[in-house]
Amino acid sequence: MRDVLEVIWGDKSEAIEKEACEILEVKELRDYFRKPGNGGFWSDHIKRYSKSRRKAPIYWLFQSSKKNYAIWIYYHRLDKDILFKALVNYVEPKLRLEESNLQQLRSQKTAAGTAGMVKQLEKQIDRQESLISELQDFQDKLRCAANLNLEPDLKDGVVLNIASLWELVPWNEAKKYWLELTANKYEWSSMGQQLKAKGLIL
Repeated sequence: MRDVLEVIWGDKSEAIEKEACEILEVKELRDYFRKPGNGGFWSDHIKRYSKSRRKAPIYWLFQSSKKNYAIWIYYHRLDKDILFKALVNYVEPKLRLEESNLQQLRSQKTAAGTAGMVKQLEKQIDRQESLISELQDFQDKLRCAANLNLEPDLKDGVVLNIASLWELVPWNEAKKYWLELTANKYEWSSMGQQLKAKGLIL
């Protein structure tokens, strides 16, 4: 976003960013994109791109169960490998980093022996283990969706393309359309035909 602001506003980009943050009631733009509920980018984007019966957000938020990790995907850049790319380029390196951080904390605890820092380190270790468990769950769900090997078809529309990602997307519409897809309601669609060919629709 900062790069975009610099291209558009040049030397005034910092002032524009500050003004945007004041309007959005956040300390920095990153907070706006990370905020999960009302007043965050995802919520605002869903409202803006859901008019009447049209439901078509073009930026998709994949989020871990406790909302401590997320990936944004741009709808018009979807391809058959995008979920695998997300796994290899983002999720797996993040998991390795956090596992390394956990090892460092454990080493610090061992080195501390019985010093007063031990309780604080134990709390940090618990938090780190919880984060790693959350990331592993996110990785498993993303891999499961990737292993469906569905090829996106923009002609099917957003709701049918996002449906198989219902466990990752904080949007009830995704699960609703997944259930309808697997009940063969959209047999005409590319997604419906692919699921049928894989034996996921009777």
